[in-house]
Amino acid sequence: MARERAIANQLARLLGASNLPIYAVDDRRHIVYCNAACADWVGAEVEELIGQRCDYDSANSGDRLADLAARLCPPPEAFLGQLPAAHITIAGGPQETSARTAACITLTGATNESVGVLVVVKQANEDPNAGNRTGDNSDGSELLHRRLRALTNKLRLPYRLGRLVGESLVMQFVREQVRIAIETPANVQIVGQPGSGREHIGRTIHAGDQPDQAGPLMPLDCNLLDGELLQATVVAFLHRATEASASHPATLLLLDCDQLNAEAQAELLAFFRVPTFRLRTIATCQRPLIQSAAEGTFLRELAYRLCAMTIELPSLSERREDIPLLCQRTLEEFNGRGEKQLSGFAPGVLDQLCSLPWKGDVGELEEVVLQMCEQADGPKVTEADVARRVKLVTSAMKHPAPEAESIQLDEFLVEVETELLRRALRAAKGNKAEAARLLGISRARVIRRAAHLGLE
Repeated sequence: MARERAIANQLARLLGASNLPIYAVDDRRHIVYCNAACADWVGAEVEELIGQRCDYDSANSGDRLADLAARLCPPPEAFLGQLPAAHITIAGGPQETSARTAACITLTGATNESVGVLVVVKQANEDPNAGNRTGDNSDGSELLHRRLRALTNKLRLPYRLGRLVGESLVMQFVREQVRIAIETPANVQIVGQPGSGREHIGRTIHAGDQPDQAGPLMPLDCNLLDGELLQATVVAFLHRATEASASHPATLLLLDCDQLNAEAQAELLAFFRVPTFRLRTIATCQRPLIQSAAEGTFLRELAYRLCAMTIELPSLSERREDIPLLCQRTLEEFNGRGEKQLSGFAPGVLDQLCSLPWKGDVGELEEVVLQMCEQADGPKVTEADVARRVKLVTSAMKHPAPEAESIQLDEFLVEVETELLRRALRAAKGNKAEAARLLGISRARVIRRAAHLGLE
């Protein structure tokens, strides 16, 4: 026993003396060993890292040690002996990252089941943004994971825009608008389809760069409000908002503001006309309030007061290039629950997801991806795990319903009349009086219609 302890101590001294970051993760994804070089690399103490659970997740939880541990988590394939090498990326400041290639050694027990992974981090990559050239991730899952990690690191401070994932130009523009809205107290309207993340963006704008110092927020579902209920709610909120400092104003978050009925609109406008009314408003709607005002369904003055600034959210069909990152983000948020861990999607799955129309926008996409993650048995979401609704929509797109042929009624009636007259004349052997009797019309009408239709 003493000899085994001595050997363990020698091994610990040997690994601890290495200038390469070395750490070990057990089968429950807890960090059980970490040398000084690894702690220095990530910017933490050895004692802080030991015992931390790491999930394969790019999200920024706000917990420094939990986020550092997540960065150290090897891909799920490493626990199965399927990935001899991986990329480990540690985030420093908002613009600083350190990416290195790491050797992953799967540790197996007596029954050949994985008991953990030993990770030896090599020197800094010469080209950390190079394509996925390591391991057995030829489908690009690890590359997608690193892209997502780099993006969330870039967005995490100071505005906490981590859920506004996307590299498309239109999403870059939306994020810039959100930054401007955070820096100004102007009233904002957020236009987009249900499921596009309107409420999340509204809450992000209110939270700003210091969420713990933000003023009170009152979300109101405008579908449920009448004039009396809106007045009572706003008055009660105003009493609460008096405790907020001037630099952190209170905010009304008006959800589906374009559904506000006429009585409630009048009550809200009356508040705006009071000189001492100082609440900021963030309104979400499916179409611009000015457009509703032009159609007579919304008060014009109220619309102008609510939309000093407008942020229009694109639909998924306008930014299909963002779908792979959105899918990876949802998968890694699933990993963050701490249950089974997935590294990404098998070849062909993302192609299917990118080709669908997604009428429910980002919300529908997230729901479908989560369903597939729950069904997955291996380290990746495969074709077998694709949700039934995706298969049905894909099949329907391959076999579209034939377009309905239009019917020209006048032409159709002429064809019917011609055929009936022809049959009656044939049965009457050309006798127009007999044909008239068979058709139940006058002989004169038979003669007139037969001449008109060319049946003489």
